[in-house]
Amino acid sequence: MAIEIFDAVIYLPIIVIGQIYFEHYFASFKNQRSANFILTTVIVVTYLIQEFCLLQISLLNIRDAAFIMVLPVTMLFRNSRNKIWWWLLAITPILANIYMAHIKLSSFSDWGVWIGQSIVFFLVCLALTSRKYLSLRVRYTMAIVGLGIVELLYLTLENQFRPASIVAATAGLGVFLILEGQRYAVEMKKDQKLKLLQNESERDDLTGLLNYRALSQEIKNLTKRKEIHNIIIGGLDIDHFKSINDRYGHFVGNEVLNRFSTTLRDRIHSEFPNHGYAYRFGGEEFSIVVTNHSISEVHAVLQSVERYFVQHPIITTEGGPNQSQFLCWLN
Repeated sequence: MAIEIFDAVIYLPIIVIGQIYFEHYFASFKNQRSANFILTTVIVVTYLIQEFCLLQISLLNIRDAAFIMVLPVTMLFRNSRNKIWWWLLAITPILANIYMAHIKLSSFSDWGVWIGQSIVFFLVCLALTSRKYLSLRVRYTMAIVGLGIVELLYLTLENQFRPASIVAATAGLGVFLILEGQRYAVEMKKDQKLKLLQNESERDDLTGLLNYRALSQEIKNLTKRKEIHNIIIGGLDIDHFKSINDRYGHFVGNEVLNRFSTTLRDRIHSEFPNHGYAYRFGGEEFSIVVTNHSISEVHAVLQSVERYFVQHPIITTEGGPNQSQFLCWLN
């Protein structure tokens, strides 16, 4: 009995963690139908093999089907937009109970209970994945706790209270939550570092605008998006900028670049929210990318930026007014 309890608390949760790490996503293939179909088939088959092995191991060690729902629930919360995990979440209790009935641990007459389990798990996860005002970690914890509650209710209805089964539904899932919580924290820190590095590689150090690398990548991405029906790319530079550097020095020149960049970015973002971005090529050269708007709309905004600097000359730290004008053209 002591060995069974140990298995329920430590052994099986670690196996589940190992299974989850085995899974790989295939988001990069989402637009390739043949590759997506093949990888989907591989993942489904792999999942069914994993669940079958986990079911056998749990029946062998604690004589109960423990943790079979943890894997689909975990993967669902990692990627709820992938329909595969919704289907696997729904059919897993049914398949597990069919197998248990086949080996005489339950009865085929309990098919109504199996379907009820599937419906309960599905609805609980559906309700939690839609609660976006709660953090993912909180929603996931609630889902795992819900699994434990459902399992305890099932044990009550079936009058199958055994120490190992109770421990699996409580302490076992508790250990799993701790392990998965640590994995989640490490993964979040890793993602934050990657995003920071990516942000630094795609941002201009001086102005904070997106750089040429980001522009090149964005154009590639836009051409693949079906909701984009037109793309406008504008190139701009600041006239006579060299004379500003020669007369006042590079520090003043940087101040002019920053003021111009801030105004350009704010105007583009406010006039074309989620459809317009400003970039710095280098020096006094800039670019904009606007989607799903007309050339006349974009040109009008650029003219408003020009008028703004005509009416609001930049006052440098040297105290002299420098009227910043720029030339723009559209491709």
